[in-house]
Amino acid sequence: MNYTKALLTQWSRRDRLTVLIIAITVAFLVGTTLLLAAASTQSAAIAGTERSSMVVQHYDSYETARQNAAKSDLVFPITTIKQNGTNHKIVGVPPDAPSELTRLSVSWRNATIPAPPSTGFRGTVSTATEQQFQTSTGKQVSVRVAPYKTDDSIFPHSWYVGTPDTVRSLGETNALLIQINKANEGGKLSQHGTISPSLFAYFLSGMQGVLRVLFAATVAASILILVVLYNITRMSVRDRLRSIIVIRSTGGTARRLIGVFALRAGLLALVGSVLGYAIGVIAIRAVVNIAIAAGMAISLDPTVTPSVARILLPMLSCVVGIGVLAGVLATWSTVMTPPSQLTQKHRGTSPAEKGQVPLLGVRIHPRLLSWRAVIPTTTTLTVFALLVILSGSLAGVLAPLATTSTGTVTEPGASYPMESRIESQYATALRDKGINASPEIIVAQVSDGNPYLARGANYTAFASVSDAKLVEGHPPQSSAQAVIGQDLAQTLNITTGDSILVGGSTSPAVTEVTIVGVYRAPGMLDDQLIIPLTTAHTLSTKPGVVHFIRTSGGSPNKFVDTQTAGSQSRKVVVSSVTAPNVTVVDQPTNVSFTVQNIGSSKRTHNVTASLGDARHHQSVTLQPGEETTIRTNLSVSQAGNYTLNVGRHSQPVQVYQRPPIVLPITPQQAPPGSQIAVSVQTITEKNVSGATVTIGSATAVTNEQGLALVQLPQTPGTYELTARKDGRTKTTQIRISPDASRRLFADIDVSPNTGSVYTKPEADIRIANPWGQPLTRDISLVTPLQTRNRSVTFPAYNMSTMPITLGASDSNSQIAPGEYTIKVVSNGTTIASDTYTVVGDERVRSTLAQNTQFSSGSGLGQAVELIFGNFRLLLVGMVALAGLTTIGSTTATFAQVVHARRRAIGIHRATGASQWQLLKILLGDVIRLSIPASILAILCALGIVYVMSFTEMLTIFGIQLSVTTDPFILVATGVGAFLLSCLSVSLAVLPFLMAEPTTLQSNSSNTSAPQER
Repeated sequence: MNYTKALLTQWSRRDRLTVLIIAITVAFLVGTTLLLAAASTQSAAIAGTERSSMVVQHYDSYETARQNAAKSDLVFPITTIKQNGTNHKIVGVPPDAPSELTRLSVSWRNATIPAPPSTGFRGTVSTATEQQFQTSTGKQVSVRVAPYKTDDSIFPHSWYVGTPDTVRSLGETNALLIQINKANEGGKLSQHGTISPSLFAYFLSGMQGVLRVLFAATVAASILILVVLYNITRMSVRDRLRSIIVIRSTGGTARRLIGVFALRAGLLALVGSVLGYAIGVIAIRAVVNIAIAAGMAISLDPTVTPSVARILLPMLSCVVGIGVLAGVLATWSTVMTPPSQLTQKHRGTSPAEKGQVPLLGVRIHPRLLSWRAVIPTTTTLTVFALLVILSGSLAGVLAPLATTSTGTVTEPGASYPMESRIESQYATALRDKGINASPEIIVAQVSDGNPYLARGANYTAFASVSDAKLVEGHPPQSSAQAVIGQDLAQTLNITTGDSILVGGSTSPAVTEVTIVGVYRAPGMLDDQLIIPLTTAHTLSTKPGVVHFIRTSGGSPNKFVDTQTAGSQSRKVVVSSVTAPNVTVVDQPTNVSFTVQNIGSSKRTHNVTASLGDARHHQSVTLQPGEETTIRTNLSVSQAGNYTLNVGRHSQPVQVYQRPPIVLPITPQQAPPGSQIAVSVQTITEKNVSGATVTIGSATAVTNEQGLALVQLPQTPGTYELTARKDGRTKTTQIRISPDASRRLFADIDVSPNTGSVYTKPEADIRIANPWGQPLTRDISLVTPLQTRNRSVTFPAYNMSTMPITLGASDSNSQIAPGEYTIKVVSNGTTIASDTYTVVGDERVRSTLAQNTQFSSGSGLGQAVELIFGNFRLLLVGMVALAGLTTIGSTTATFAQVVHARRRAIGIHRATGASQWQLLKILLGDVIRLSIPASILAILCALGIVYVMSFTEMLTIFGIQLSVTTDPFILVATGVGAFLLSCLSVSLAVLPFLMAEPTTLQSNSSNTSAPQER
């Protein structure tokens, strides 16, 4: 039929406007999809390509875990034991468990499953030792603990390892069930358990949340397109009313007419979708290029990839389907009405013709437009308000990350903060300048299918830079405790007292922490789990290394810049000096000092060491990071007190004419009649032979090793023990008591006593067994970096000397500034101690300036900038596109309403009303319609957002978007909706105001409406 071809091919200006409105809406969807897809690609690049993971589930009983385990799964019984009041986990490793999960191993950590010893446990000891524990039932047990054979393990080294039978014999047993490569089978994330390594799964799960929001945006856009096409098709049907009557009267079926109009609306939607696709692709790339040219931080590359096409094709098909549906709905009521009743049905009357009058002198009812326009207007404005409120919520979450009141210190050249590696000790140098500093590690998590962020940090430091406040519980007090943000607690449905498994984000590791507190913090900081740094180190970086340091207060950037400029002359430093505090006249005094180049270029430096009049000069040339040790001898000719100076280091030295004698290690009490070995030395630690040692009536003479065997009195009491040699005397007291026990005696001397983080102090340890029988003891050496344990048997009358270095050669083991106690412990009793102080001097701050960079905002804020670029610009762009889409749909709505009242407009024009007068009348009607429509739109938008929040559609990457009720945003949304309505009606009524009155009176299909010209 000819009318079919005419309806499908003859498009008016109104139809072309419809195509443009649809194109703008589709461009919004296409642009948003490209941005999110580009962000997903960027995220996947950050996560890397390694996808092998394990899923770890916790069960309350070992039997239940075994019942739920598949043949390839691993089940590890776990229980809790106590030692000295502290809880410790012990895990049972089955005999058939592999020694390594090779598919999970990474270059920096092997996924090792530690093999248990045949008896007892494996733990953090240097040599096998017998230790006492208390089981969960209160029973005391003695267990032999052997050292770990490797540093790598999927379990924390703070956990003990035993056989399953050993663990189950200790009382109530829980279990860990580990499934390999079940984390993301078939592209679907496991909905049960904790994934490790989890970085890829974190981004995959997060993007699934983004796609849910994108689906909601597609539904909203489809509603707009439905409204637009419905109104445009209604106008087309009304313009062709006489033709429809003729077609129906001459045998045309209603079904065919509905099909033709539906196809016509579908073609409009199809052309608009294709045009919108092109506009969206071109516009979003143009915006990114313009932003880059303007110097803004945009790192996305929005291109159409096969994965993007798989999202866009169903989306555009949905738009075309909505167009067909709009055509059916708009045509149905007219075409299904008998032809004889169509003319009467479409006449209608204006509100003025119905005799409506003002209320209390104020006109409430519109004069020309119908109240029925409120419903489609509310619909379109609701979508606009929804987008504005969601954008405001997103901005509210991200705003705290971009604040300039905080900053982040990272490794120079790191492409994103989580790739950065810097030493946590730099935070001390910042705090010395009055700047709050928090060293932190980010550990991405996926638990039961929910992605979220765990942050390794000291909670007090975290709170000082985050404005966080505890609302329940207390800060973590051990490595097995954590605090959680209030929003994340709601998302994961956990609270204080609950335990949660935490996995490594890039390393194959897992641990368990107990929630001991809930905190409240602004923005997305409230959606995180805060675990101690020691715990995060077992899951991510090496000890002493963090991803970044967040700061607040002060001016870290000025501090770093000042240090960079002012420390150029101190790039070569004397990091440590070793020399005795006492010496003898004319005796060479050994002085050893280490010189280090902490700069970034090769340097030559002159170093001078002086003691009294003695001098030693030496020139050293060092590469960046290189260090060298210089040794020299200095002596003075007169006794007295002197100062040793080496570079910026100084220490007192006392010079004797003849060195006094000392009794270095002598028991203060002893059993009656026992025999002890007494050591006699000079103050310079040289053995004194031929010295006479007396106590009571007993006398003995020291041998060449400076030792004398002395028989102690039989009668209890306090006696003086005296050593004499060449006029030099040393006396001490010994209490003879039947209750005295035979124990070891020790002496420890740390040199130097004060140093920087680069100093590697030496500790000379002497342990003596002065008794006439061997003694076996568990000896522990406690240093700032570790505790060394071993069981040792000391022969009778023996003195053992053991020199150790407190600092290791790698920078990751440097000692942070502070005062430390080095102790020697025998069977739990401290028998010797000395102190060592690390100062955070200019050398630390100089290195801070050289090895780090500062930027404002938080580490996660920089990650957002990396993935999305300038997200404020993107949010403004999305709101602007939403505004254009709303203008188009609202214009179509009012155009349909005005089109229905064109005869009334024509009558006003014919009876002398000017175009301006008509515009004022219509704007007055729009005000009456838009105010309730805007209020309803905001209420509906808030309701929809609350529903989305309740169904967890607003939880993305574990971040819960709180529904914004900021009065400013709500008022701005209402005003924006009102102004959009006024602009839309002006655009819609313009063709009717410009048309001739006689044209507006025509209701024939043979006479075109204004839009048809």
